[in-house]
Amino acid sequence: MILSAASALLPVLLFLAVLRWVDSYKLTPPRRIATSIAFGMLAAAVSYFANTILDAHPVFAVPIIEQLAKAPYWVWLVVTARVAFMVDSGICAFGVGAGFALVENVLYLQNAETGTLSVSLLRGFGTAFMHGGVDAIAAMVSVYLTERYQSAPLKSFPPGILAAIALHMAFNAGWLPPLYSALAMLILMPLFIIAVFLWGESRFHHWLGDKLDEDIDLLAQMYSADLASTRAGAYLGSLHRPFAPEILGDMLCLLHLTTELSIYAKGQLLLREAGREPETNPFIEDKFEELRFLENSIGPTGLRAIAPLLAQSPRDLWQFHQLQTPNA
Repeated sequence: MILSAASALLPVLLFLAVLRWVDSYKLTPPRRIATSIAFGMLAAAVSYFANTILDAHPVFAVPIIEQLAKAPYWVWLVVTARVAFMVDSGICAFGVGAGFALVENVLYLQNAETGTLSVSLLRGFGTAFMHGGVDAIAAMVSVYLTERYQSAPLKSFPPGILAAIALHMAFNAGWLPPLYSALAMLILMPLFIIAVFLWGESRFHHWLGDKLDEDIDLLAQMYSADLASTRAGAYLGSLHRPFAPEILGDMLCLLHLTTELSIYAKGQLLLREAGREPETNPFIEDKFEELRFLENSIGPTGLRAIAPLLAQSPRDLWQFHQLQTPNA
């Protein structure tokens, strides 16, 4: 019984730990992973009652119900810029699938007829990896499309969710014998996810270096005597008619502060890559208080006017969120 439980429950959790280990920047804090697992468990309970009440067809209706039940949490993470890369979105979504699989497998273990060691192995290395894998694929596709569109519109999410539903249906259809199906999940799904992770981390590394250079150049321009001759200075100068001088001054301060925070956030990431955990900066909250003050002083119209100079992509918003809630 102990071996059956371990076979059904541990493999997917161990692979989740491997995924976080592969992430050299440690983009996903442990608390968020735990929350992802908890949401997956809740989604499993909701799906269980929905499938029972609707007497859902296991090949067609069940995958739709279960994938729609698992999606809201990682979709919310992407929309609110709490995740912004394929690596962190994939880890969180796999965590949701892992939590779902844990509850589902516990229910199977409680059934005397299906709680054998062979069934536990098939579910632990097959079904559990399917749940985590299709969710990770859905989230990574959605983040890729969000990056492409530079926002988080509704059109970023259906392709990934539909792909997860299709893969789930294919698994439930039983086109392969259970043993071969479990082996396919055990071998192909981890290989695919790790390959996408490594590709995503390479893209993240390039983004980090390029954006850090841009931020440093912009900050140097703001400190230079010929700011007016730069693109940022020329754009601010073009706003002198519609806005008062004090508002223009606040705009320059806002641009300086957001650039400074962006550089600081990237420095934290570089420390994590080097294996060092960044120390908490006691002045960060003061910086964000100043940021909110400047935004209120400039007003909605001024913020729209200066938006072309400000970093406002999902990834930029993500790094500010990381500074405010590093462990959430």
